[in-house]
Amino acid sequence: MKKILLIVAHPKKDSFSFAMAKKYKETKEEIGHCVELLDLYRDDNQQPFFTYEDANSIKSTEMTYYQEKIQSSNELVFIFPYWWGSYPAILHNFIDWNFSKGFAFEYVNSRPKGLLIAKNVTVFTTTGAPTFIYTITGANRRLKNTFKAQVVNFCGMKLSSFNIYGGVDTSSKKTDSILENIVKIAQQ
Repeated sequence: MKKILLIVAHPKKDSFSFAMAKKYKETKEEIGHCVELLDLYRDDNQQPFFTYEDANSIKSTEMTYYQEKIQSSNELVFIFPYWWGSYPAILHNFIDWNFSKGFAFEYVNSRPKGLLIAKNVTVFTTTGAPTFIYTITGANRRLKNTFKAQVVNFCGMKLSSFNIYGGVDTSSKKTDSILENIVKIAQQ
């Protein structure tokens, strides 16, 4: 049995991001895995905006809380809307606070060494515009490469799957096929 931490960064509880999270969670639990959903916008342990002064401060109770969840998980699943060429600020803030030096990475001979070894990462993100727009502009590649290099690899984790679904605002038929795809990915 794997322990999975499902991290959702969307301000609307009735969003498609939460529909994807629910589908992934249900599928993984049917297989026998333990899945915890973390709603960054509504969690009781929300963290304030990260500042430079916070970078080397003593751990807060919220930071300890989230780091324990990350540490005890085999897989981290990030679900978010693709906004302004990246992921929402609340997810940036979560990463800034909790994937900290000494926990997620350290420097050895001036080089970063990831400390979250043996953790798998899966990403699901959605866009309103059709997929081809983000493909021809290179935006999809930039988001995946940046997330993989600067978060996943930097912290020593392994990217299992990175999924960008475009045209989500256009039809329910499209969202049904995306949910079917999420079930297939979750079953792997």
